[in-house]
Amino acid sequence: MNDLVKGTLLLAGGIVIGAAAALLFAPQTGDETRKQIIDLAEEAKKRTADYCEKVKKDITAAIEEARAEEKPAEA
Repeated sequence: MNDLVKGTLLLAGGIVIGAAAALLFAPQTGDETRKQIIDLAEEAKKRTADYCEKVKKDITAAIEEARAEEKPAEA
């Protein structure tokens, strides 16, 4: 796993932990906290799906590039 991916995962993990801590210590009702957790989870799900789609495209492009370099030049 390269450093960019590790850094991104660590950053995302820190954000999630920080958001969870903020929710747990915020002065609000349980209903409000649950709604906030659901909203944050949905946003995290969307961002994760977007990131995975980008990674998938990057990997596909890299594979296609490697395959193109692998083929001998046709005259």
